[in-house]
Amino acid sequence: MKQIFKLFTLFICSVVFLSCNNITQKKFEFYYYPSRNVYYDVANSLYFYSLDGGKNWDSLNVPSNKEPVTLGTKRIVYSTSLDIWKDNAQHVSEFNGHVVNLIRDSNSLQTDLAADRKIKKAKAPVMNVPKPEKKPGFFKRLFGKKNKQDN
Repeated sequence: MKQIFKLFTLFICSVVFLSCNNITQKKFEFYYYPSRNVYYDVANSLYFYSLDGGKNWDSLNVPSNKEPVTLGTKRIVYSTSLDIWKDNAQHVSEFNGHVVNLIRDSNSLQTDLAADRKIKKAKAPVMNVPKPEKKPGFFKRLFGKKNKQDN
């Protein structure tokens, strides 16, 4: 009887321990934008992004409540860690994400971006516009032209 009681107590303690572990293990909510491979930390209003194919990650604090239009559709992902980028390979394959690597092709990309940013202004054709004739001054118009007479 004592042995059954000990086993029952051990069973109850293990169930309580496992359930407490699941309860205390907090899950963090993130938005994942697969078209740009960007994460958004909902609780801290932080965007996580990588410009070198996921090797290095940086964050950007944007306190706005507006949904970013340029990032595309969002997927909600949960993590037990605030380091969401550690699961990036899984998220890219699961959501068909596009990895951005601007560092690899930096020379060609910079020239392409610079060419896109330059606004080509065509020079306007030079037209010879005739200048209007100068009108005589106010007093000459008022009193007329003086005639000099020879004495």
